[in-house]
Amino acid sequence: MPPSLSSAPIRTLPQRIETATSIGGTVTFVGAGPDQQLSWAQLHHEARAMAGALQARGVAPGDHVALLGTTSRLLVTAIQATWLAGGAAVILPLPMRLGSVDEFIAQTRARIRNADAVVLLVDRDLAAFVEPVPGAPPMVLLDELDLAARGRHAPAFVAPPPDPDALAILQFTSGSTADPKGVMLPHRQVGANIDAIAAGAALIPGDDVLVSWLPLYHDMGLIGLLTLPMSTGSDLVLGAPQDFLA
Repeated sequence: MPPSLSSAPIRTLPQRIETATSIGGTVTFVGAGPDQQLSWAQLHHEARAMAGALQARGVAPGDHVALLGTTSRLLVTAIQATWLAGGAAVILPLPMRLGSVDEFIAQTRARIRNADAVVLLVDRDLAAFVEPVPGAPPMVLLDELDLAARGRHAPAFVAPPPDPDALAILQFTSGSTADPKGVMLPHRQVGANIDAIAAGAALIPGDDVLVSWLPLYHDMGLIGLLTLPMSTGSDLVLGAPQDFLA
């Protein structure tokens, strides 16, 4: 009989992801240019390098990192890199959910401010919508961060001590009925959620393939259909929504 969730060892997301790289599995990005497939181990290697680049920019354990981008290899790598550096990921909604660009800009700035983010990692295509204003955290383009991580003099990554009670995700509510509110999700609770999903779905890494077009600012898209396969070594096909800024 498998151990109960309460008796299982408590591990952070980086610890789970590190273990999963030895299991195998791939992630395939579709829907935004040519398909890209790589192993979770390769993505983890790239995320470690990007985590070093984040640390070089001052990101420390406990910091909140805001991320704004369409579903892509760069965004997924940056999410994992945030966790590896000990930060909490704050995934910001895209314009497709909002009634106007002005509303998108206002709500994005409000979320960044309310999240107390130390840095904003953003897609180059979205940077013009969130130009820095007084009091805003520094903005770093995802492709420039990736370039720094892959550079000849890329900073080394130093893994912080694991802390299951540290914040992993700051998930904002939709704001459809009231102002968006940040919900704090520590590694301990996210891990328990992942274990429950895997058990309920009878997930078999190596046999099962997960497919998702849910945006990563959606909690089901981020936890149930990205973090689950990433932390179990399961195959994932991840699509980019096509109605961005439509």
